[in-house]
Amino acid sequence: MKKSVSKKWFCLMVVLSFAIILGACSGNSAPADNPSGTANSGQATGGEKEELKTVTLNIVYPGDPQPDQDNVTAELEKKLAEDGIPVKLNYQYIPWGDYFQKLPIMLSTGNQVDIMWTDPALLGTFVKSNSIAPLDDALAQYGPDIMAALDSKYWPPVTVNGKKYGVPAGALGTTKGYYTATIRKDLREKYGLPEIRTLDDLVAFAEAVKTNNPEMLVFNEPPAAFHMGEVLQSTSLDGIVFNYETLKAEAKYERPDAMEDASFLRMLYDKGYIDKDVMVGRDIRADFNSGKAAIGGGDVYEYNNYYRNIAVEGAEVEFIKILLTEEPYMPTTTWNFQSIAATSKNMDRAIMFLNWIQQNEENYDMMTNGLKGVHFDVKDGAVVVPEGVDATLIGYAPPEWMWQNPQFLKPKASDAPDFMQQLQDFDKSTELMSPIMGFNFDQTPVKTEIAALSTIENKYKYGIASGVLDPEEAIPQYSEELKKAGLSKVMEEFQKQVDAFLE
Repeated sequence: MKKSVSKKWFCLMVVLSFAIILGACSGNSAPADNPSGTANSGQATGGEKEELKTVTLNIVYPGDPQPDQDNVTAELEKKLAEDGIPVKLNYQYIPWGDYFQKLPIMLSTGNQVDIMWTDPALLGTFVKSNSIAPLDDALAQYGPDIMAALDSKYWPPVTVNGKKYGVPAGALGTTKGYYTATIRKDLREKYGLPEIRTLDDLVAFAEAVKTNNPEMLVFNEPPAAFHMGEVLQSTSLDGIVFNYETLKAEAKYERPDAMEDASFLRMLYDKGYIDKDVMVGRDIRADFNSGKAAIGGGDVYEYNNYYRNIAVEGAEVEFIKILLTEEPYMPTTTWNFQSIAATSKNMDRAIMFLNWIQQNEENYDMMTNGLKGVHFDVKDGAVVVPEGVDATLIGYAPPEWMWQNPQFLKPKASDAPDFMQQLQDFDKSTELMSPIMGFNFDQTPVKTEIAALSTIENKYKYGIASGVLDPEEAIPQYSEELKKAGLSKVMEEFQKQVDAFLE
């Protein structure tokens, strides 16, 4: 450690000496204008440090404004200014239901936007329309802590044609190939069943619930994206999957394993483990939390939510993970990014701000949890409610998943005791990464066919996935209708773009 520090000081002294020599050579020349308000050289006339002007960063996020946002923002701005980054943070929240429609309109009509949340679909669209800017130069100059905080595996999803178009969140738990759910541990133990590690174990638990508690739902929802066997990556269209081994797009419902998957789901439905009214909309979380269902579908985060919210006296929950495919795989390492508008006049300052968040634990905690002693405290490494504060009155809980840093991520006192360990372990055994990570399919050349295919999807997809439709009849019909609607043309276009991406 000392050796590393010494090297840093040596390098710093060399840089400072070189800067002094340059200053002597340049005399009293004035620094070049800097429209973004950031320091190009860090030196003003006469060798004094250049003062940065305060700029406003317009930040657009999905969701609702946070309670006490103004107070937290004021303290953030104060701390940023103390650290040499004078900014005003202007947050604009767009409801989730409107975000994907309103944000593109904002960008195309000249609204002042600097930082925005994007995901793979938005990023691909915005790169194509030149609505967001490549960040490589700004990251190299102003984002050293971002680069240090995020493993290299997180960058492919935001990289297009060799350029980075977003700052990714350091996500955990993105591995696919498992069936994951939360079950009632107290019921499993009551029935004398072992921990659930296989599909046979799962079916045995479902049977025990149906036999001993016939009034209960077994599954609160059908097993989502259920697939056994060969590794196949889902695409934005239900009828097309991507084969990692052959690097080819395939017609999902022409594969034998599609019938096997659907037949298993049909069995669950026929035995009453999947509710007969599954096609009717219902609050699936409420079904589990109120004790109406014994199995709650979802990932590790959903398990943690169930742990926090289950309202059945004496109930215990546990997380289950069953490997379905030949091996676990990772289609993407992260889904959440922060991008910068191409029209932003403050790109450098925006990267400074995003870098500041990752600079140290204190900054990260303030951005993530609010004001220490007011909104949170830290005890034994976990985020807790400050002593004497009513937890129901805090409310401040911004979307950490947008800027998540695994190094600074902390459990909450209300979390399941094993939540953080489950989350950190989820991806550990995953070695198979998607060969098309970061690929975004441009649907424009086949948008007419995709519209027709989507209509057919709505007719069959959920009925097959929930076990309601008999796969022996439904799958051949579905496959035939997809063909007639232009599936082969869409597959050809998809493959063409994949091949170009892989070149």
